[in-house]
Amino acid sequence: MKKSLLALAVLGAFAGTASAQSSVTIYGVLDMSIAKGNCASSATTACAVNPGAATGAANTTNALNYTDSWNLQQSTTSRLGFRGNEDLGGGLSAQFQIEHRFNPDTGAQNQTPFWNGRSYVQLTSAAAGAVYLGREYTPAFWVQLKSDPFGNDGVGQTGVGITWAGYMTPDQPSGVTTTPQAAWPLGGSARSSNTVGYKTPSMGGLTANVAVSLSETSGQGRNVGFNAEYAAGPIYAGLGYEKITDGASDGRGVMNLAVHYNLGFVKPIFYYAKSKVGAGGNFSNKVYLLAATAPLGNGVVKFGYSRISLDSALNLPEDKHTKLGLGYNYNLSKRTNLYFDMGSASGVAARGPATAVTYVKGDRNTAYAIGVRHTF
Repeated sequence: MKKSLLALAVLGAFAGTASAQSSVTIYGVLDMSIAKGNCASSATTACAVNPGAATGAANTTNALNYTDSWNLQQSTTSRLGFRGNEDLGGGLSAQFQIEHRFNPDTGAQNQTPFWNGRSYVQLTSAAAGAVYLGREYTPAFWVQLKSDPFGNDGVGQTGVGITWAGYMTPDQPSGVTTTPQAAWPLGGSARSSNTVGYKTPSMGGLTANVAVSLSETSGQGRNVGFNAEYAAGPIYAGLGYEKITDGASDGRGVMNLAVHYNLGFVKPIFYYAKSKVGAGGNFSNKVYLLAATAPLGNGVVKFGYSRISLDSALNLPEDKHTKLGLGYNYNLSKRTNLYFDMGSASGVAARGPATAVTYVKGDRNTAYAIGVRHTF
């Protein structure tokens, strides 16, 4: 939707100079599914960590409190966003983006802060690249996001906590412990606040992104990362790196890489990540993801199989954890699709409150979802 009276009225609450924008876009996602799992957490039952499967509130018994009841839940986080662009002339332009996340089944805010999605301002030179400031995806996260065929959405996703191999950005969820044992299933934030970043222009398909997220909160640490990506024709290749500097915790970080090749009838995907977790990065986890997407009829088949190898020095009851995802998106139009997803996990289960997690061998945890997603 291009600039309109509605867009200007809404944006007027945030910027008195909205009328100076060359273009303003209102966009969003509404997603709802009916989902059910086969494993319910209890005082005696421990369900293997399964990103995307329905959970209740964390409690003193289960940090990830899975349920096997029918649930109305979203796969893609629903959102309402605003972005704009102003042509400054001479190859220069200015952009902004702000994005609110919410739960459409209740209308409640999804997480704090209110603009929990991307929230930044950017200056771009066609010749020299772009500088941005604010809250944005970390450079290494782009490599991960493009490699999960489910896009980190729904019951079939591998999940950021797993594909980060236990590493968490300084923006980890509130109340979650940063101990290395607890990190891998509970953390893995995709965005980082207080960021200053730079993106190069495309050079024959090759781009690079470097960013520093400043520490403005005691005990949060500074986040530094970069990526290099190549996308041309059927090939995508990406390399990312991220590290936290925070005194005694220096050394925590993640390195990831991915290769995709679109054969037309199928696009195979390989992704690998190695993390350093714990104070000083004393423990190392690894994760592998083999995935693929393939056009079928008026939609796309999605497949992913991931395996995380946890550092034996963590003394967990299981040092391997696997997740299998399978799904199909059926396109009703360019903006609306139906999806049918399944995800099954085996390995470690999280017990105890989120701030003091312990681990046991978990029961297989399988979940299913049928839903509809509309974008505008």
